[in-house]
Amino acid sequence: MIEDLLKEISESLKIIIQQGSKPFYFTQEFWTASATIVALFVAFFTIWWSNKPKKSNLKVEGVSIVNQDPAQEEDEKNLSRLLNVGRIVIKNLGKYKAQSVEAYIEKINFQGKEREDYFPIPLFWTHGQLNKYGPTVRDIYPNQTVYLDIYNHIYTDEYDGNSIVKFAVAAGDNLENLSRANLGESEVIIKMYQESGQVDHIHLNIYWDGKSAPKLAIV
Repeated sequence: MIEDLLKEISESLKIIIQQGSKPFYFTQEFWTASATIVALFVAFFTIWWSNKPKKSNLKVEGVSIVNQDPAQEEDEKNLSRLLNVGRIVIKNLGKYKAQSVEAYIEKINFQGKEREDYFPIPLFWTHGQLNKYGPTVRDIYPNQTVYLDIYNHIYTDEYDGNSIVKFAVAAGDNLENLSRANLGESEVIIKMYQESGQVDHIHLNIYWDGKSAPKLAIV
């Protein structure tokens, strides 16, 4: 389509050049060719604009640590239960919808080295099970604020300290190397992939002292 338009513009320019060599007057052919070029340029611009990538603008606006532990009955104290959920707050500041966004923990650095026992796994969107794509993929509309789960802080009497921290991954939850967060500080690199091919990066630090809810900080 674009190649055809360019060919027509070239032919019209030839006509203008030929007619422009005649002094003192312009022929009807000149004006016809000029009008054709204008129309072709408008068509060319319309096609270019419609095919121009419509980028969203996803920005992390903060973190959210939510306590999930209800009051426990005396005989339930030793049951495993969710204590806290760590999330990041994301807003689409752009004019266009971010379509089919899927977020992965791409890499984890601990004590200055990349964890070699880990590979990228998608994360859960908060309340993602309510959307049509399932819990790991969602659309984000202009000016919409959404939440992405990063970790689950879980009480259990199976480990020292009576709690563990698991990343909110959609697979490998039962495998320590694919789900467990380290004691201390880790750097987590997250990538968000969109249907359009746009990729956004998020860098954050997670610090866990082995007892209280892990802290999240956007780098």
